[in-house]
This record gives sequence, C-alpha cells and structure tokens, in this order.
Amino acid sequence: MRRDLIVTALIFIVIGFVGGYVFTRQAGKSGATLSSPLMGGAQSADEAMGLPPGHPPMDISQRIIELRQEAERNPDDAVAALRLADFLFEVGRCQDAVAWYERALARAPKEIDARIKMASCLTEIGQADAAIRHLNTVLELKPNEPHALYHLAVAYLRGKQNRAEAERIYRRLRQVNPNFEGLDDLERLLRPPAGGGR
Repeated sequence: MRRDLIVTALIFIVIGFVGGYVFTRQAGKSGATLSSPLMGGAQSADEAMGLPPGHPPMDISQRIIELRQEAERNPDDAVAALRLADFLFEVGRCQDAVAWYERALARAPKEIDARIKMASCLTEIGQADAAIRHLNTVLELKPNEPHALYHLAVAYLRGKQNRAEAERIYRRLRQVNPNFEGLDDLERLLRPPAGGGR
C-alpha cells in the first residue's frame, strides 16, 4: 500500500516537472502577445526587449524595473516613457501601460502609434469611452488610419455593444484599406452568434 502511494507520488512529480518544462519552453518560444494587428502584428515580449530569435527569455519583471528606472530618471523624455509603455503593452499589463502612455502623450501628443495602443489597452480594461475619444483624436490627425479604425470598431463592439456602429466602421475600413490584415478577424467578431439575431 505504502509503495503504491510512493509510486503514485513520483508519477505526479514527474508529470508536474515535465508539464512545467513544456509550459516554460512554449512561453519562451512564443512570448506574451496581444492578439491584434496593431502596428503590423503583435511582437513577443522578447522581441520587444530587442532579443534575437532563439535567445533565452529575460525576466519580464526585471526588464520592467529597468525601463521604469530609465523613465523616472528622465521624466521629460517621452521616448523613455514610450519604451516602458510599449513593453507593458506587449506583456499584457494594460492598466500600467495606460499610465505610461498618458505620460508620454503629455509630452508628445501627436504620437499616433502610442495613442492607438493606449486605446487598445483602455478597451481591454473596460474604458471604451476613453478609447473611442483617443481613436477619434488619431483619426483627426490621420484620417482613415487603419489601425485606429480597427480598434475603434472593436471598442464599439466589445466596449459599447454597439454592433451597428462597429459594422459602419468595419465597412469604412474595408473601403479605405481592403488589404488590412485585421479585416478577417473583425469580420469574425461582427458575425452574429449561431442561432441568434443581431
């Protein structure tokens, strides 16, 4: 009886180690990403840190500390704040990313990519109205910017549950940029659920 328990415990330990190893290998290979076509596709966390493909993953928390220290040493440097905000965005720390994007945009208000990423984060954390305001600001600066239109449609669909407005923006995006890489994803999001109406 006792030997059976020991054998069972050893099997679970081995399975745990193998599962942990496989998980960390997969996480290291793929990195953390946000699934959006933003800026030509999501980067892995390792790519955001400037690591070459195949490089062992760095400690994300250590990298955040380094970037934060750099940004705090240079409080007037929008680039340092953006570097930290972008990294936080890439690893899915949206709430923290928003604060650093706000800081960067206070110094560089026409930074379109940062404003779009911040809007994506705002939608993710349930602040669709703020996301929509920022995306409309982008469209004032650069009408028909495809990433702004994509994220505006997502904000209306997921954040405001306004399918009609999301579909209108989707049609505009398809018209102005028919080859945009996020169109198929957006079309799937807009498809009514099976068995239900709009």
